[in-house]
Amino acid sequence: MALELNVSFKTDVKIKTIQELESDIVALRRFSNSKIVLTSGVFDLVHPGHIDYFNVAKSYGDILVVSIVDDKFVRKGPSRPIFNQELRLKWLAALEVVNYMVLNGDYGPWKVMKVIKPDVYVKGYNPTPGLKKDIALMSSLGGKTIIIPEIMHSTKIFEAINNLSDCKGKD
Repeated sequence: MALELNVSFKTDVKIKTIQELESDIVALRRFSNSKIVLTSGVFDLVHPGHIDYFNVAKSYGDILVVSIVDDKFVRKGPSRPIFNQELRLKWLAALEVVNYMVLNGDYGPWKVMKVIKPDVYVKGYNPTPGLKKDIALMSSLGGKTIIIPEIMHSTKIFEAINNLSDCKGKD
């Protein structure tokens, strides 16, 4: 079960429904010809690796959209996500590099891709069958996929914290 905190941020304006996002992206393209970059993930524990990742992603375009996996679709183990989707959305929306946030109500980013038709989809290297589908869909939409190496992983950070907890009192 995800932790829930009652936290309010002034960056909630960046958090959009998929319909609001579609409307904003269409307007951006019509009036400014902005290049749209999409990335997606769980982003359960925001860490320096994510900050680097988002900065690299943003370097491929003008507008960075981050799609967060809905709590019910997270497949990282029974105790994940640690932080609920509302917190994950708000924390990432607080980052200056992120222009828009959207909650993805699916196992993959495909619906979001089809709706906003990004110019670029940035993904951290993750050799799963879903990655092949991501690449194929982006190609069919006329965009490209950029795969960048991930330096840090939230899962490994959580494992390290658990290992520290297991070692406590064993001295």
